Amino acid sequence: MDTENILIPFCEHSSDLKPLYHAFALAERIRAKIFVLFFKNKARASNRVSLLEEACIDMVNRACEGGMSVSFHVTMDDFEEELLNIIKTEHIDLIVTGPGDTEMGSAIRGIKPKLVIQIIEVKGKNNINSNEQR
Repeated sequence: MDTENILIPFCEHSSDLKPLYHAFALAERIRAKIFVLFFKNKARASNRVSLLEEACIDMVNRACEGGMSVSFHVTMDDFEEELLNIIKTEHIDLIVTGPGDTEMGSAIRGIKPKLVIQIIEVKGKNNINSNEQR
């Protein structure tokens, strides 16, 4: 696997950190750079940090302290537009997602035909679905 840049997108409806754990473990093995992208809803946007966002920030900080290359981004833009933007500007090779996030899943399925990129959906401890668009 020649993955060098891994994207883990979350939104306010995301409920699981498994994609982040999986991506961190993979990035550590292959020396990849991690991009965590957290989407907030414009209509409900506030300065309040959700528990999931706080947990992501904590994991990112610990990973950076451990020497990993990780960046955390918060956006209120359209899912598909922002995903395409970061994938192109940061040369993302792999997207790691989790189950139960229908909005994010829809956005990723919407951009998949526009890109040649591998997508891994982490469903459970030993249940990973890898979809590669060629």
